[in-house]
Amino acid sequence: MKAVRHILCAAALALTLWGCGRATAVSEVDIVPEPMFMVQKEGYYVLSRTLSVAVNGVGQNSPTVKYIMKSLRHAHMRPSLVALSEASDIVLKLNDTVNPELGEEGYLLEVRPTGVCLSANSERGLFYAYQSLMQMLPADMVDRTYRSVLLPECTILDRPRYEWRGLSLNLANNVVGAKQLRKVMDAMATYKMNRLCIDGGRWSADSLQWHTDSLSYFTLSDISSLAEYGADLGIALLWDSLPSLALDAAEGLRRVRMGDEVVVQPDGVWDLDRYQANPRYQPEATEGVSTLGTFYRHSLLPSGVSSALQARVRGGQARLRTECIADQRQAEYMLLPRLLAVAECLWSPDDKRDWQRFRKKVEGQKERLQIKGYAYCEGSFTPLFRATKVDAHTMNIAIETEVPNTYIFYTTDTTTPTRQSPIYIGPVNLRRGTHIKILPVYKDVERDSVYEFVIK
Repeated sequence: MKAVRHILCAAALALTLWGCGRATAVSEVDIVPEPMFMVQKEGYYVLSRTLSVAVNGVGQNSPTVKYIMKSLRHAHMRPSLVALSEASDIVLKLNDTVNPELGEEGYLLEVRPTGVCLSANSERGLFYAYQSLMQMLPADMVDRTYRSVLLPECTILDRPRYEWRGLSLNLANNVVGAKQLRKVMDAMATYKMNRLCIDGGRWSADSLQWHTDSLSYFTLSDISSLAEYGADLGIALLWDSLPSLALDAAEGLRRVRMGDEVVVQPDGVWDLDRYQANPRYQPEATEGVSTLGTFYRHSLLPSGVSSALQARVRGGQARLRTECIADQRQAEYMLLPRLLAVAECLWSPDDKRDWQRFRKKVEGQKERLQIKGYAYCEGSFTPLFRATKVDAHTMNIAIETEVPNTYIFYTTDTTTPTRQSPIYIGPVNLRRGTHIKILPVYKDVERDSVYEFVIK
């Protein structure tokens, strides 16, 4: 009843504001990666299109403040910087004394009935607090203008699990140029990733260019500009290889050693060039399948790793090789949404990671990615079965796909299912030997083709 009352109050307030222009209410906070601590309360704050921003402890011309102001304008809002003593909609605050709960990259985000406050020990923490705030706003704010947005009262205290949250891109096929790399870094910043490693080419001392196998190149000016762009997003851009990099297979890790610290790159499991759904219905990729669920459920460290080594693990990274990638759109398609799983695995505490919640959040993030012009994979529609024995001749069958809100039409009489066939609404009892055929439908589109199974 409390949740229902909460939603009804928001709806009533939103309807009141409709008379003053287009308004919308946010009822639930869904952020990727999942914050360390979050509590949602009953109150709301009305964030108007014309809003004031106050800063405390950080310069108005700092890269973070300039980024935030530009981003708010891009979201069709009209921000203005005001003195801290004045009433303000958003306060950006660097802590006077270090808050040990936040560390270097953590933040505190508070939506109160009186306004929004983002605080951190560093500008990078403020940047990540703002990324979380942007995920609370409607996805379509870059496409349409709202007079006001009702934000739910909440408190979020967050910090990353690992320092190194990376992506490795092999550009041997050079389907990703300087403009496209900026777009990749934009997506990484949204989900709080902070290392982009580029390899697959070579330096030419004569031409001062970084060449790929296809003889395309990046100039020193390109690289300098990209490095500066990445720095504003909190992303370190590393070309060719990491300094002092060496492989080490000790204790069963396929990992990168940096002095006494380790960055884990899970071989195979986090390879973004592998198929992410049934290969019959996907663009050409490297052999093997790693779905969104495969990425999300992977533990960065295998069981049995010593506590001494765990303490030395600095973080991890996924890898995309471009040998099978035809163009930039396919590169994005291979990255997304699996990159979100990598981001949450590297940022969020293990006890805050939940597959069912994550797959629901991804549905909302798809809308944001689409509006921003990214290509992405809808996900795997291969049916997943859970069979429980009822008796010697009967099994109880539960069916789902990795993608929420997928309709499953099925038959058990060997005929081909259509949208007029029975729809799966819950576990069913089927006799052993039953031939079941399944047709997945998502967003009113028939996905893949008919899947066939025999109950054993």
